[in-house]
Amino acid sequence: MRRPLLLSAFATGTATPAFAGSGEASPWGQWFDDPLVEVLLAVLVLWYLVGLVRMLAREPQKWPVSRPRVAAFFGAVLMLGVALLSPIDAFAERLFSVHMLQHLLLMLGAAPLLAVSDAHLVLLRALPLGGRRRLGRAIAGIPGVRQAAHKEAAAWLAAAIFIGTLWFWHIPAAYDWALGSPLVHSGEHLMLLAAASFFWRVIVTSGNRRLSPGMAVLLVSLVGIQGAFLSALIMFAPYGLYGAYAGNPLDDQVLAGVLMCIPASFVYLGSTIWALSRMLGNGRTHAR
Repeated sequence: MRRPLLLSAFATGTATPAFAGSGEASPWGQWFDDPLVEVLLAVLVLWYLVGLVRMLAREPQKWPVSRPRVAAFFGAVLMLGVALLSPIDAFAERLFSVHMLQHLLLMLGAAPLLAVSDAHLVLLRALPLGGRRRLGRAIAGIPGVRQAAHKEAAAWLAAAIFIGTLWFWHIPAAYDWALGSPLVHSGEHLMLLAAASFFWRVIVTSGNRRLSPGMAVLLVSLVGIQGAFLSALIMFAPYGLYGAYAGNPLDDQVLAGVLMCIPASFVYLGSTIWALSRMLGNGRTHAR
């Protein structure tokens, strides 16, 4: 009888030579092992706090950014820390299923929280007025940015970038390339986080400017369908797809596909229900 998927995958990860006495530290004790990520997260939090203090100093009687949005930002930072600075990162080098969990924490955990938090408004306030103006002019000067900000095409572009980034980094050659180079691996995580944050930002601002709630429902549904298709390809593949995990049993890959399918489906379903509620709420407002 086959062992349960999770037990099989865990047994594989803990049966590697590192656990057999090679002298390498156990993944369970590998916390805060990436100085670059630690510095970047520390700088991000400090930058945010400076912006928040300046906003509160200007309007001391009220929070210029709502408390739930501030909580969402720090929740995103916590999610990034769990994904990148906990034993999850060490186990991800041994188990494809844990690496998939790490990607889900970035794309479906940290990214939506960042999108909801309006963190960019607080971070901008940390800059001097002249710096904010120069940055605004530089961004507005990029061809197509000003026009896309109010057009539905930006939402479809966000979805296309999210889907393209997801599929590219799950091509076996690209996946193994990332695992073979720490720099490329960091770039992979950054691209997944940025693409997902862009997409979820478009979704959470649906009904404001570029995207109606109805189109948000359609986009989330399409992204969810392609994600389910990719997870099915991974789950039902008759052989190991990724050379970096060639020594693992097929159960590890199947579990990765299951993780990609089921938790993600709940996130997409919740987003669809939220967009539907906004659409119905707008319909009732118009009727009144």
